[in-house]
Amino acid sequence: MSAPIVRLDLCPPALQQQVREALLAAGLLPESELGVAPDVVVVWVSGDDGATQVAALREGLTPPMPAVLAVGIGPPDDFASAVALDADACLSEGEPQTIARTCALLAWSRQRFLQTSPLTGLPGNAVLAAEIERRLPRRGELAVLAFDLDTFKGYNDRYGYERGDALLRWLAALLRNCLSSGAQPGWLLGHLGGDDFLALVHPDEAETVARTAIARFEAEIATHYDPEDRAAGGIWTVSRSGEPVWHPLVSLTVAQATNEADDITHGGQLAAILAELKQYGKTLAGSRYVPDRRRTHLWRPDGTCR
Repeated sequence: MSAPIVRLDLCPPALQQQVREALLAAGLLPESELGVAPDVVVVWVSGDDGATQVAALREGLTPPMPAVLAVGIGPPDDFASAVALDADACLSEGEPQTIARTCALLAWSRQRFLQTSPLTGLPGNAVLAAEIERRLPRRGELAVLAFDLDTFKGYNDRYGYERGDALLRWLAALLRNCLSSGAQPGWLLGHLGGDDFLALVHPDEAETVARTAIARFEAEIATHYDPEDRAAGGIWTVSRSGEPVWHPLVSLTVAQATNEADDITHGGQLAAILAELKQYGKTLAGSRYVPDRRRTHLWRPDGTCR
């Protein structure tokens, strides 16, 4: 992870050099003229017009939004009204080391937040990819479980995104519980986006976790449907061409790949195996567990497995 960049806005001239030195000592980089977007913006404000200053600052920022630290100028009492600013943190005085420590906390928290799913709070692709590469050399100690919902689009079309998001949060909690009860410490659950989740466990635990997740999912999924749809065993939607489309109750495919085979040397190969297994799993009815039991793999030039 690269060193966070900090921009100073309206910093009193007498403090600029001290603050820059404190930032460097804390492992942060004061913003240069290279045009790189900052991770944190420190703005010095007064109690009288602090809210206006921060609002103007926010209007000029572009995504991904940096964290904003507001530092008060003048007596702490004058800055009290600025606590309600649209800032991520506020300091009533500008001691350089305190500013640097606060910036470091905001920067690392922001970078961690950007790698986390805002819907489920689970780590995302970058964290999972790095952890897979870290564990991969320990042959026979890594299993990757890919959880994927089938007919989820129909559910979203019928009930709307709010209920679709609620279903994903429920699935995240269900998977967490299955991992907590079925895997030893060290497991990792992540949310790649949409209805795709990934878990890292030991191969000895993978099948138990997968089958437990499927059993719990099957026992509860119908409760997320309206009574008439639950009784019918699915839902009807209308395609873009105006044709009725039948969607059975959402089901769960769990694919599994491990690093037990000697020809698995990088995370991209695991991803290719999981994609193949999930595609096959979707041709089967209902929820299913699809492990990769091959001891050797034949790799095509494009990186896919056969």
